[in-house]
Amino acid sequence: MPRNGTDLKPRILREARNVLLEGGYTALSTRRIARGVGCTAASIYLYFKNKDALLHALIDEGFEILHAQLEAVSHEGSPQDHLENLCAAYVSFANSNSEFYEVMFHLHPNQMERYPIDRYRVQRNYLALLGEAVMKSRQDSSPSPEATLRAATLVWSTLHGAVSLHLARRIDKSLRGSNHLNDAIRLAMRAVEISFPPSQPKVSS
Repeated sequence: MPRNGTDLKPRILREARNVLLEGGYTALSTRRIARGVGCTAASIYLYFKNKDALLHALIDEGFEILHAQLEAVSHEGSPQDHLENLCAAYVSFANSNSEFYEVMFHLHPNQMERYPIDRYRVQRNYLALLGEAVMKSRQDSSPSPEATLRAATLVWSTLHGAVSLHLARRIDKSLRGSNHLNDAIRLAMRAVEISFPPSQPKVSS
């Protein structure tokens, strides 16, 4: 057991991420985490009441990292450049933090206690950042809040689908790599254009 208990909680979370990355949800157990950390399984329950609470803490941590990386995206260039850079940052986060991404988006509710909806609404700020960028990129069409949310969700769906298939290695070997993900970013940008088609000129009677 570590002599200094002040760093035990982050060590538990780090080991849980490692276990998820190596073996997925089914491999996650307090005993296995305790072995990796060098503490007793009972010590884990001092910080987390059960495995679901541990998973929820990982989800919180993952969303915080995602939000920080999106917030750090430069605003230099055009609004379209900023939106494209946000998309690239999202893909980079998923690609570099696959263990977080799995627990954030891939665990089915029957595998754990449902992540509290009020917490998810708070953590869903990545969608708000995308929506703000979408709105600024389409100022010429003055998009409504509903249309902006729809477009931002379409952008996120495109990126999420691409990175999920990439991380699961469900993409043909010939297509794997950064080119496939870069194509997904370009497709996401195209989705914004599709969401806000140019208005048709009125035909005079």
